Amino acid sequence: MKRKPVIIVASLIVANFLAQLMQTMLNTALPQMMLDLGIQVNRAQWLITVYLLVSGIVIPVTGFLIGKYSTRTLFFASAGAFTTGTLIAGFSVDFTLILSGRIIQGIGAGLLVPVFLNTIILVFPKEKLGAAMGLASLIVGLAPALGPTISGFVIQHHSWRILFYGVAPIAIANLFVAYYCLENVWDTHKAKLDWRSILYSSLGFGSLLYGFSILSDQGKGIQLALTFLIVGFALSFLFVKRQFKLAVPLLDFNVFRYPRFTYASIIGVVLFIVMAGVELLLPIYAQNVRGLLPRESGLMLLPGALLMGVSGVVSGKIYDRYGGRYLIRIGFFGIAAVTALLTIALSIHAPYGLLVGLYALLMTGVGFMMTPITAFAMASLPNSMMNYASPMTTAIRTLGMSMGGALLITLVTITADYSSFSFPINMHQGIQAAFWSLALVAASGFLLTFFVPYGKGSVES
Repeated sequence: MKRKPVIIVASLIVANFLAQLMQTMLNTALPQMMLDLGIQVNRAQWLITVYLLVSGIVIPVTGFLIGKYSTRTLFFASAGAFTTGTLIAGFSVDFTLILSGRIIQGIGAGLLVPVFLNTIILVFPKEKLGAAMGLASLIVGLAPALGPTISGFVIQHHSWRILFYGVAPIAIANLFVAYYCLENVWDTHKAKLDWRSILYSSLGFGSLLYGFSILSDQGKGIQLALTFLIVGFALSFLFVKRQFKLAVPLLDFNVFRYPRFTYASIIGVVLFIVMAGVELLLPIYAQNVRGLLPRESGLMLLPGALLMGVSGVVSGKIYDRYGGRYLIRIGFFGIAAVTALLTIALSIHAPYGLLVGLYALLMTGVGFMMTPITAFAMASLPNSMMNYASPMTTAIRTLGMSMGGALLITLVTITADYSSFSFPINMHQGIQAAFWSLALVAASGFLLTFFVPYGKGSVES
């Protein structure tokens, strides 16, 4: 390497920050977009979940792409797609075109995260892996946490289109910086893409998300939703089964033969579902139930976003010194406890300061968890499997967030539709039901931390 590791990953940091920022910036803007576009919440949420879904579908291909193409080639393709999608969404005049832009954005975002993680693993020495993962967690976690806050300030005074107009110039400038700073850090080889795997994964995951999304749509019917879910599960099963038959699979499921990686990955998925679920639901609660301004709903999330960034960096250094055993357990205990408290406190007249404080505590716990659980999962694998570890980790987390988000909105819609009360009380009941489900998910994550094998062969030993 001709340059220092930090210089090499600089453009990747900026690109991933923007991609993760756009993941949640529409959370606060969703109520305004629903009014402008004349759509309901179960349709509007597609602007958020399709971004995650497409990212999750693309991620399995990154193991193949990382092996076939250089760092620079893959970065410019992914960052270019993200920038193009941003411009399309910003200049779109209807829901369909905006959705198309979000799909193209999601393709770029899905490629960027594994490239970022793989580059960090290769350019930083192992003794600094925890601190480097702390940097990655800061980007991957802080950006989506800041998204609703930034969006709230923008939406208060401007159109939601400014969110796209503001990101696009930075993304374009970053492409020019990358041309001079980014180096190729891994070797390439000839590889053949298995198109049947692409078909199974894209149709399978897409059918699952669509099925979960229309469960609450009384016009389409429960039978259609169940049909898509059955087809989705069947195709997803065929995708996994085929990967074991391929000499070079899109996703190497053999990584789950390592128990520490398996448990850490499941806990990571639970962590991201809780984080993304709260970030999705709180702005809807603040604006639609409480009638708060977009700026106020964004400010509600700001202290938590900042504390998560700080705790993520600190926990990376603690992990390097002491390992992840206690960080993981203590962190998830805090997350489960605070999620339950937030759910209980989420009344229709809950004090604003109380919600800010509880959300801040929750995100502090998320920050302390994110770095150790990622570094612990990666450190449990041999170097020969690293090319597939980061795409697998990112894929299951992204798909978990998209499916989780769709199910949460479905639960909100169903509860509100069958409530005997009118708006906004029925909406409040729906959101509280969704929060109770998140509390149960968080509690299950805490219980899982006691099954993680921390013994011989782990980074702790």
